Amino acid sequence: MIARRLWLLVWVLLLPACGWMGGDEEEPPPLERPAVVPGVVSLADPVAVRRALLARHSRWKGVPYRLGGDDPGGLDCSAFTQITYRDLFGIAIPRDTSAQRAAGRVLPPPQALPGDLLFFNTGLRERHVGIYMGGKEFLHVSTRAGVMISSLAEDYWARRFVSVVRIGRL
Repeated sequence: MIARRLWLLVWVLLLPACGWMGGDEEEPPPLERPAVVPGVVSLADPVAVRRALLARHSRWKGVPYRLGGDDPGGLDCSAFTQITYRDLFGIAIPRDTSAQRAAGRVLPPPQALPGDLLFFNTGLRERHVGIYMGGKEFLHVSTRAGVMISSLAEDYWARRFVSVVRIGRL
């Protein structure tokens, strides 16, 4: 009696394992490759870029400035733009501000679109970079408040603004 129950238990446990052998079931169609890489926003869509930058701000808001830092424990402005371009747009840009400026095409300020890089002279040798969001707003890492949104209309930024640089689109 015990042997029969044991045999029945083994048979019940093994029965579902045969399902992999296939049968008369129709196989599912092959998976199609997505046209767009998941998680990557097209710089050609200003509305999607702004939305993605607002989400990035929500996630990183207040992460402190740390010279040379490149993670959520603290980072500087060029690391933030590099990480954001990689994560949101799937574009690799250089690590330092001067190289980021040289990596794209300089545009007149009225042509700025969400996702363009904005450069500022904030000291004798110091440079600052942020990402334009539209509506005169930009996302950046401030030495006083960490990751934040600022306005080009603020006197401090308006006086220090240098250029708009477009990367990754014509």
